[in-house]
Amino acid sequence: MERTPVTVMIYTYQAGRLDLLKKQHAAEEKATLEALVKQGNSRRNARLIVARMRLVEWPSRSEMVAGAVGRRLAEEDLAGPWRPLAEEEEEELSLSGRWPGPSDRTVMSQRNYRLPSDLVKRLRTASWRMSEGPMRELRERGLVGSGLSLSREERRVRDELAARLYPVPRIVREALDRYGPAAPNG
Repeated sequence: MERTPVTVMIYTYQAGRLDLLKKQHAAEEKATLEALVKQGNSRRNARLIVARMRLVEWPSRSEMVAGAVGRRLAEEDLAGPWRPLAEEEEEELSLSGRWPGPSDRTVMSQRNYRLPSDLVKRLRTASWRMSEGPMRELRERGLVGSGLSLSREERRVRDELAARLYPVPRIVREALDRYGPAAPNG
């Protein structure tokens, strides 16, 4: 399965939970390996057994994020069907940088995941299509760009429109909150 790297800003508590799970999984894998060896398996055979168990018992952080994102994209508001992205839209989505929006002073952590390429395409398409209306209005009103000097009213309008944007990191954060390892139904 082809995978695409994705860099997102997620809440620090989400990153911490995923990092903690990685450590727990590593400890469980090691304990399982040692238990299999004690049961009479050769170290090589025990390693093969553990390798077959890994995806189900101890999924990688990328796998956990992919599962959560897939479930979020299946929800009615993001499920589509969406018009495919044009080449220019895909190019713009590949650029680094922030989408416009207010800083809510929430501490974030940057994380990189390798997600299935078809999932990334669905994620980016949903993000773009959900955001194109408010983004168009932001551009038409001249409310995006660095170094802008906005009035209080312009900032208010920009913040209202920006709250309607659905950048990829927002979808990933929502997915982790709803379906990630620390979620009530995760």
